[in-house]
Amino acid sequence: MAHLIVLTNSETNEDMLFNLDTVVSIESDGRDGITGQSHTIITTRWGRTMVKDTLSEIKIKAMKQTGAR
Repeated sequence: MAHLIVLTNSETNEDMLFNLDTVVSIESDGRDGITGQSHTIITTRWGRTMVKDTLSEIKIKAMKQTGAR
């Protein structure tokens, strides 16, 4: 069963569905070159994506999805 969470793309402000099973790493402080704002970088088997969600928000969503405490 896939472990899916919804995150917001930092460039398009669109919701994206992420499969946590494909995530290689999640890192904070990816700065975009236009506004200088800090974003979270998610690296999967297929590439990298910047999202607006913080590491704490991602952790909470992941724990809710998996039922972990």
